[in-house]
Amino acid sequence: MQANTSPAPASAWWLALIAPLLWGTTYPVTKAWLVGFDPMWLATLRILVPGLLMLPLVPLSVWRSRWLAIAVLSTLNIGLFTALLFAGLQRLPGGMAATLTASMPLQILLIRALLGRFPSLLQLLCATGGIAGVALLVWQSPVTPDWTGVACSLLAATSMSIGVLLIPVLGKDIKPMIMTSAQLALAGVVLLLVTMLAGRPFPQLTLGSVLALGWLGPVTMGMGYILWFRSVARLPVDKLAFLGLVNPVVAVVAGVLFLSEALSLVQLAAIVLVLVCVVMAQLPARTQAKG
Repeated sequence: MQANTSPAPASAWWLALIAPLLWGTTYPVTKAWLVGFDPMWLATLRILVPGLLMLPLVPLSVWRSRWLAIAVLSTLNIGLFTALLFAGLQRLPGGMAATLTASMPLQILLIRALLGRFPSLLQLLCATGGIAGVALLVWQSPVTPDWTGVACSLLAATSMSIGVLLIPVLGKDIKPMIMTSAQLALAGVVLLLVTMLAGRPFPQLTLGSVLALGWLGPVTMGMGYILWFRSVARLPVDKLAFLGLVNPVVAVVAGVLFLSEALSLVQLAAIVLVLVCVVMAQLPARTQAKG
């Protein structure tokens, strides 16, 4: 992976931030309009619908020449990540699963260290501080943790970490729109087959659930991943990953604003801690070489 020594414009960072802001709305939308909705069908439809809508954007030449790269990236960034994420959510309280998934920035730093690109002390402090902030914000600890669920949540973060690091390598010379469309389409079809083979009955749809799926699919998944993969190609991954910590912050704030949920002083302090860690993790990107 080649380092990009030219500083990215501020607009690139703001566009990158839109993705976790969109993903953070998943919690309030699901709680308001998709309570009891089968989680496997929810994961399948929110990926399959935008994938099929965007499928015509992928030229046949890309499928023929880059099918293996697309399959690997689709599995790591979307398919396997989503499966492990929902497996963790089914076995753990949502707050605990979110905290474990928030280890993604730290995992990316550790993977890069194994490859010889060692993180700074500031990056390590921001990564651990971010995890602590998310834990204070949403943590719900069971008496006896389900260690399978713990492993699934951690591996979900690992899957996305490896996938994001591989995008500049395997996705080189593929436009972000095409890369996003191909990954969503392939992952959606695979998840559809898995869900149908599992014998899960198709859920009953209402107007509210259809509108909610329209938001969670084409908007949060489609638009969100387009912006995310576009940002991966333009911004240093070890800095970009920290923006994902904004996701649980948005979820909690949206719950307060739209679902009349309470916000404690501890949670307010946690939000400040998370945002400080996110901002501090970006500062060196202005003066250090990116890659």
